[in-house]
Amino acid sequence: MEITAVKAHLLEEEVKPFTWQIDRPGSGDGRCSERSYNCLLRLLTDEGYEGHAVGRRGRIALDLVERRVGPELLGKDPLDTEFLWERIWDLDRIEEFPLYFLGLADIALWDIKGKVANLPVYRLLGGYRDRIPAYASTTSYDTEAEYLEVIDAALEEGYTSIKLHLRYRDVATNARLCRAVREHVGNSVELTLDASGIWDYQDALRFGRILEGLNFAWYEEPMREFDLESYRKLCDALDIPILAAETPDGAHWNAAEFIRRGACDIMRTSTHYKGGFTGGVKVAHLAESFGMRAEVHGGGLANLHLALAVPNNSYYEDIVIDREDIESRRLGEIPFKNGTVALPEGTVGVGWELDIDTIEQRALATVSMES
Repeated sequence: MEITAVKAHLLEEEVKPFTWQIDRPGSGDGRCSERSYNCLLRLLTDEGYEGHAVGRRGRIALDLVERRVGPELLGKDPLDTEFLWERIWDLDRIEEFPLYFLGLADIALWDIKGKVANLPVYRLLGGYRDRIPAYASTTSYDTEAEYLEVIDAALEEGYTSIKLHLRYRDVATNARLCRAVREHVGNSVELTLDASGIWDYQDALRFGRILEGLNFAWYEEPMREFDLESYRKLCDALDIPILAAETPDGAHWNAAEFIRRGACDIMRTSTHYKGGFTGGVKVAHLAESFGMRAEVHGGGLANLHLALAVPNNSYYEDIVIDREDIESRRLGEIPFKNGTVALPEGTVGVGWELDIDTIEQRALATVSMES
């Protein structure tokens, strides 16, 4: 089998607006745009199989597909995922791909593999489980009352674990929020916190001790993830598990350095920041060999496959915006029931249901090349 055509479409998608951290460069008032520009990558083969992957920052992705990845994939066997992962990694040295692009082709290749085997991708990756608990991962809100309203809606819907994303940089303000949330939900609900790299070592240490007193289950990315020495000191100083290595470049090689330095207690992995399914599994298995969990970052079908495939992942991360958004999970793309998620019945490959004719008509731009 060989890849005979590579196509990429720039698509404008509607996004439910939400608030994110506001006092950081580039965040403006914290309100996200109602429009997102994504890339749909399509790999066509001489045997009629077609692999798909959806990526962010569509304009950048189209350029990289046209100049670098498309020419490399044409004529190759899509089942040789390790070989092609290595080729893309080598291209990265020349191009310095954005993290969110590095795994795009790999996801589409595994989509083809699943279709050839007539199996969902997670079964090919290991098939550890077919259903997994989901935690409700909040966005940011203006008031404590809004946080509590979203948390109540999530608990009513069946989530048993809640992760907070903060709104402000100030430690004291965030401490009040975390205390209010713990008091509101009681001690039986699992709480975690993602600081999104907002602090330096001193503030990260100070806030970590507050979270320990509130019995939070993990403390995620308190600092930017280039300062491994500060992460090592933080892990040594705190009892709460530190979850890290979400965003640094380097896939499993970088993850190995975090482990070697004792710079995290829980590893992050994903399809979109670790080089697709191939890279995400490499990171997860590396962590497992050191007795460490590798929690999958982010939602969507591709990350759900990864979460179902590896044994040392505990949850599927489900970003929740408001009550309406939470209640929509019952009818969403990924079936949600009793606090757990599974793939739609009959999923083959990754499982995207796409109307290609409509996509081609509404694409803002298209890159197409054939062998």
